[in-house]
Amino acid sequence: MSLLGVLRDVLGFGSRGGRSRWARATQALVAGAAVVTLVVGVRTIFAPSPAGSVPYSATFPQALAVSTAERFAEAYYTWDESDTQAHADALADVMVSGVPRQAGWDGSGKSAAGDAAALGFSIVDASHAIVTVVVSVTGYSGAPGSWREGETVQQALSIPVQVVGPRTWVSGLPAAIGVPDAPQGTPIAPLPQDEATTSATRPVVTAFFRALEGSGAALAGERAERAPGLGGTLAFERLRSWSVHRSDAVRKTGTAVVQWETADGAALEQQYRVVVTRDGDTWNVSAVTAAVGGGTP
Repeated sequence: MSLLGVLRDVLGFGSRGGRSRWARATQALVAGAAVVTLVVGVRTIFAPSPAGSVPYSATFPQALAVSTAERFAEAYYTWDESDTQAHADALADVMVSGVPRQAGWDGSGKSAAGDAAALGFSIVDASHAIVTVVVSVTGYSGAPGSWREGETVQQALSIPVQVVGPRTWVSGLPAAIGVPDAPQGTPIAPLPQDEATTSATRPVVTAFFRALEGSGAALAGERAERAPGLGGTLAFERLRSWSVHRSDAVRKTGTAVVQWETADGAALEQQYRVVVTRDGDTWNVSAVTAAVGGGTP
C-alpha cells in the first residue's frame, strides 16, 4: 500500500462512516507526527549529528611534551666549541627536521646545563603547545684545554612542542624569557583545636614517628598495613608540635611538626598530616601524608 493510501485510511478520507471533524483533526496530527519522526529518523541514520568536541587538554600528551622540552633545554644550553657535533646530535634527538642543526648557536665557547624543570604549560591546539622550562646554566671562560668554570645561573626558555605520531618534538627555536617568580602564598587560618584529643594522642603520635625512624610502623585499620621506615637515614629528635583539628568524625585529623636529625648532625623539620582513630580507650595512627601547605598560590 502506498504512503498516500495509508494517510487516507488514517485520516478517514472517503470513509463511508463519515467520521467527525474532531476525529479527523486528531488523526491528522498523529499522521503528521509519524511522518516527521520518519524523516528525522532517516536523516539521523544517514547524516548523524557530529559528536561533541573533546577538549585538547583531555588528549594532549602533556607529560611527554614536558619531558621533551626539559631534555631540549639542557641540550640547548650545553655546548663546547671543541665538539660542535655533540651539541647538534643532542638537539637532533628532540627537534623536528628543518630547524638549524645548532639551533642558533654560533659554535663558540663552552656552556653546561642541567636540572631542567617545567614551570608552565599552555596548549595551542590539538598538536602544539608551549612549555616554559627553567634550567641551571654554567658558563665557562678561557679556551679549549683551559676552560675555567664560571657562575651557575637560572635561565628560562619558552619552548614550542609538537605532537607527531606517538612522539613529541620541539618544533622551532626557543625564546629566552625571564625566570618566573615563585607564587606568593596566602596564609591559611588555623583550624580549631581539639585540646582533649590532642593531649590524649600525643604519646601515640610520638611513638609512631620514633618507630618510623627504623623499620617502620604499623597503621591501624582493617588491613594490616605498615608505613615503611626511614632505615636510619634520619633520626627522630622530637615531636615539635601536634594539634588535632576539632570535628565530630570518628577519624580525627591533626598536624604534626617533626624534628629529624640528618646523618651529619643537621636538624630538619618536616610537617605531616596524621589521621588517628580510636579503638575503645586506645588511640592509633591510621594514615600519614604530607600536610597541606601554609599558603595558596
